[in-house]
Parts: sequence; structure tokens; C-alpha cells
Amino acid sequence: MAPPPAPSPPRPPAPTPAVSKPAPPARAATPPPPRPSVPPPRSAPPPRPAPPAAAPLDIDPEVSVEEIEVHLRRATPWKRAASWAVDGLLLGLLGALLFYLVASMSGLSVAGAGPSARQTGLDWLVDAAASHQGLVLPTLVVLAAASFVHATLGHALMGATLGKRILGLRVVGRDGRRPTLGRSAVRAALSLLSFLLLGLGCLLALFTVSGRALHDFLAGTYVVERDRTLP
Repeated sequence: MAPPPAPSPPRPPAPTPAVSKPAPPARAATPPPPRPSVPPPRSAPPPRPAPPAAAPLDIDPEVSVEEIEVHLRRATPWKRAASWAVDGLLLGLLGALLFYLVASMSGLSVAGAGPSARQTGLDWLVDAAASHQGLVLPTLVVLAAASFVHATLGHALMGATLGKRILGLRVVGRDGRRPTLGRSAVRAALSLLSFLLLGLGCLLALFTVSGRALHDFLAGTYVVERDRTLP
């Protein structure tokens, strides 16, 4: 008897067809965020050349002022005249004393001139001057020199003679300060000229708006009320 046929091996199951799923849409590539730009390192600036040494400036330490405005009060006419009277009285006393001393030392007198021989004081002085005219001119020269010295030193050192100082006046230049020694000397010499012109040069100060006499106009000075804040 024939042997039964061998059972056939089992067939493998048929493969299931793979169903392809649609691929998801490709996303657009997101660009990476921009990197902050880093400036390239700067190289150190080259050293600046040292500036050339400045040449010494030729500067005059004395500063000159072209114009200056000064506000001062002019001397009133009556004070001006009173200061002349005080200075004239002092010079007159000096002249009388000088004449008396010279006449006495010279042995001169007015004796024998009648009643005038018993006169004293001013009457004696007038008679003596009339009798001895040779002493008059030297005495006037000495008085003129004394007046020049008195005015020059008084105005240069104090800004005023004794008469002006008593009346509260002073002499100033265009800058409002007391005149220098040279300007004071020029003014003193010119004041003698004003006196020799029959005193008209001095009297001019009583009628001008600025209160200046002839010698003030020529010397560039003013006679004003004294201001204690100025030297």
C-alpha cells in the first residue's frame, strides 16, 4: 500500500500592499536669526604729534586806555575865588615878612619921611616899598618862585594848594586823578602867565561852563570838588 502523500507546507500569507501616506508638506526653512554684527576691532589711533612750542608773546604789561569817562563836579565860582584869596593872603604875608626882613637887615627905613616915620604895619610896608623901590622887584621874584613851588608840590602831592584844600577843591587831569609833577609844574608856570595878564586868565574860570582858567585849558587840568575816594 502506497504511503500517503506528504502534506504540503503552508503558504505564507500574501503580503498586504503598503498604503503610502501622503508626506506632510515641507516647511519652509526658517532662516537663522541674524547675528549681531560685531565691528572689527579698531586699531589704536596713531599718536598725535606734539604741538610746536608757542613762541613767547611780546606783550606790553602796561595797558593804555584810549578814553575814560569821569564824572566830577566843577568847582563853584565862589569857592574858586575864596581859594585864591587864601593862597594870595599867605603869599602876601610871606612877601611882607620877606620885605621887612630885607629892609631891616639892609638898614633901610622910612625915617625922616614926616608922619610916616611913625607908621607901622601895612602903612609902613607901603611907604617902605615906595621909598625903596629897588627891593620891590627882588621881592616879587621871590614871591613868584614861592608861588610856583607851592602850586607845583601842592597839586602833585595832594592835588590842591592850601587854599583849595581848605575850600574842598582839587586839581585833576582828564583821567580824574591828580596831575603828575611835570603837569603840575607846567600848570603853575602858566598860572603866573594868567596872573600877569592883569588877572584875566584867572578870572576866566568864573565865567566858563567848565570852570577852567586859562592855565587849566593850556595844561589840560580841571578844578573840581574834592572826592576822597580818588588819590
